[in-house]
Amino acid sequence: MSMWGRIVRLVIIIASAGMIWWYADSMIINIGSVTGTLFFTAAGLCAAFWPKLLSVLRKLRKNKKARYITNALFGIMGAVGLYILVVLCLMLSYSMRPAAEDATVVVLGCQVNGDRPSLMLSRRIGAAAGYLKEHPHARCIVSGGQGNHENISEAQCMYSELVAKGISPDRIFMEDKSTNTDENIRFSGDIIEKEGLSRELAIVTDGFHQFRASMTAEKYGFHSGAVSADTPGFLLANFTTRELLAITAGFIFP
Repeated sequence: MSMWGRIVRLVIIIASAGMIWWYADSMIINIGSVTGTLFFTAAGLCAAFWPKLLSVLRKLRKNKKARYITNALFGIMGAVGLYILVVLCLMLSYSMRPAAEDATVVVLGCQVNGDRPSLMLSRRIGAAAGYLKEHPHARCIVSGGQGNHENISEAQCMYSELVAKGISPDRIFMEDKSTNTDENIRFSGDIIEKEGLSRELAIVTDGFHQFRASMTAEKYGFHSGAVSADTPGFLLANFTTRELLAITAGFIFP
């Protein structure tokens, strides 16, 4: 193998090890961390044993049927790689879409630890408070029900935190029944219709979540812009991978 081939293999091995460490550093076991860890473990092992794998592939491809199968597998892998790249670009693009002036702020819930916001939810609350202070005429819907190990609903937690940050309670509506992104937007839409709020939305969530949230808003007839919270770096790989899987599931099971 050429020197450049050895360098590429080494880079892939080091990059894969770094990604595995990034997933482990989140200290959270979910479908995102498990999928990412398995993917980069496979990538690292393929790079480490590439000469042997290449030798096996060359022997297999001498058989016509095996050659068709391997060509199909390589084609599928290429298509999947392109799909992942496109979705990641869309996620990045939607995370930076500007919100309209004085839009209805919809803050999407996230885990509450007892009666206190998790780190990610705290970042969302901070982003919402910043937008509301810059746009004093904007109204806000905090959206999220009560999950396991949560003493209060996510909506109640966000409401209390926003009030503590100086946002008038008169500007905040609570939606405390939703359990997922679709319900966040749909139930918030009911409040918008009932209260006559602006149908221009400023969706407050993490950047990786904005694409799916915006697509959901469009499904229910709303136009939206992003007010993206700053995702903690050690959680980014985990939750971006999980979001990629959620987006894919949404495409397959609309």
